[in-house]
Amino acid sequence: MRKWLLLLLAALFLASCGLDDYPFINPVPQSNITQQLNNRATVYIPNSNSETFTHFAVFYRIYVSNTLVASTVRDTYSTINPALASDANVIRPYIDSDTLVNTNMDSFFQGRGYRYLSLQSASIDTVLSSFVLGKNLVFDFSSSRNPTMIIDSDVYTLIRSNGNGLFSPRPTDRLFVNTEDLWKSEYINSTTNADVVDLSGIADSDRRYTYAAMYIVAVGINTATYSNIYSTPSLIHVFQLPDQW
Repeated sequence: MRKWLLLLLAALFLASCGLDDYPFINPVPQSNITQQLNNRATVYIPNSNSETFTHFAVFYRIYVSNTLVASTVRDTYSTINPALASDANVIRPYIDSDTLVNTNMDSFFQGRGYRYLSLQSASIDTVLSSFVLGKNLVFDFSSSRNPTMIIDSDVYTLIRSNGNGLFSPRPTDRLFVNTEDLWKSEYINSTTNADVVDLSGIADSDRRYTYAAMYIVAVGINTATYSNIYSTPSLIHVFQLPDQW
């Protein structure tokens, strides 16, 4: 009996050590994000993270809609596009979770059709490195210019993913702008607009709006395996894409 007890205590000790030693990376708390109407969000990045931290990543997905929503809150997701509500319901339990940690967010988000946000003329991994700790990221989707991310006085134009060459988005400039080439059903497929979700049962004449849901995660390196580790996600906002101006 004593032998089995000692074995059990040893197993519990080793298990607890494994949990303590597993690398952990801090998320951006959801409370650090302020959302405005359907076109603006401010993300305050905490001023420190774990030693394994390397950068932040933003995942996005675009949803076609026939409905204009002035303020994109949870109650409006189904009205915008049922797929948006479905995705949000799956992602929501991970936000600010203390138990659903160490999930591979690359597989998780890309498995739901989300893609990595990019920047025009800049590497987003470099921009969202330790340089942004303690700063605000301001995402601006107002109709006065192409959607941007602003850090201090630096303004970066947002562009869509091409899956590292796996698909060829239309329009070819890849801007987050509401155009016919973006929402046309014939272009929503795995080889063209693979980052867009259609809305079934509506005519092309009703495809007047598009919205982009964006989530931010912290990324780090597991120094034992040299693989990426991820924080839990936070919702930046669901932005209405402005019309081409």
